[in-house]
Amino acid sequence: MPVNTSSDQLTQSFSLAFDTIPRVDEVVTDVLAMDLLYSSPQFLRRLLDLAGEPGEASIIAMRRSVFDTSLGETDIELVVRSERGRHAILIENKIRAPLMDRQFERYQMRGTEGIAKGKWDRVSIILMSPKAYFEALDRNHAQHINANLTYEAIVAFLADHPEQAFKRHVFLSAIADFKKGYQRLPDAPMMAFYEQYWSLASSEFPQLRMPRPGVVGKDGSWIYFSPLYGGGAKVRLIHKFKGIGCELGIATYRAQELAEAIEPLLDEDMVMRVTKSAAYVNLKAPPLKHLLPFGDIRDDAKVGLVQLERLRTFALRDEVRKVILAVI
Repeated sequence: MPVNTSSDQLTQSFSLAFDTIPRVDEVVTDVLAMDLLYSSPQFLRRLLDLAGEPGEASIIAMRRSVFDTSLGETDIELVVRSERGRHAILIENKIRAPLMDRQFERYQMRGTEGIAKGKWDRVSIILMSPKAYFEALDRNHAQHINANLTYEAIVAFLADHPEQAFKRHVFLSAIADFKKGYQRLPDAPMMAFYEQYWSLASSEFPQLRMPRPGVVGKDGSWIYFSPLYGGGAKVRLIHKFKGIGCELGIATYRAQELAEAIEPLLDEDMVMRVTKSAAYVNLKAPPLKHLLPFGDIRDDAKVGLVQLERLRTFALRDEVRKVILAVI
């Protein structure tokens, strides 16, 4: 039976009362945005304008949840070709989830790495989010973002396309969801992994003083340990178990000065990372696939804990401690 898709019917469908969506996950708006980029030349044009791509361009690749390097995950990786070459547009999608440390700086690092490897010729970093989410970012994050593709702008675009009424409803629901505020929802597989990791750390590496985990969401990827040196959390161990490795993190606005002083003291396989507000001493460790039975990844988790113990011992050396305490 033929489907009636007359303009009158589409206009009427725009005012349909869709079911309430109390919570919209980023993966949903990821997929809807990718569909719009592929199917709507007008929507693609809007994104290209935001990204500073003035001429005609065609999509040559589009992927979601890209985790090709140890520098973290890209929500949407769009690569277009124009007369100026290949342009990567890396999109981070946020509704209510809090930012991870150096999240947009690591987007820039992934983009630069892609240029160095010949994957593309230039890169733009886009935050897709409710407008208020972007406006609330501090400068340390915002400086790494080229443009904000707001949910409100997407809703306005879809208002001219009655056939996209449901997509518009989802983005409106996401804006309302953001206004309710972020609430971390427990994720059973992630919490089971954290609990078993904590059990291993507590029994075999008690000196690391890992706090027992509380509520962990499905976006968990960093395991924090109790601060070193006492006091606040300016110096602490972190296991970034999805690929970055194990780090000694030092919060300081004198990070470059610290790096120059501490680099001569590093072990051969230690790497220094510097941002505007922190310095990190990194040791590689195997990524942990938390959805596997813990017995299958226990040995890799233990390798990470051994690396964390090395970093702890390093931080407690008198000459290292003196350098760190001078800048925090």
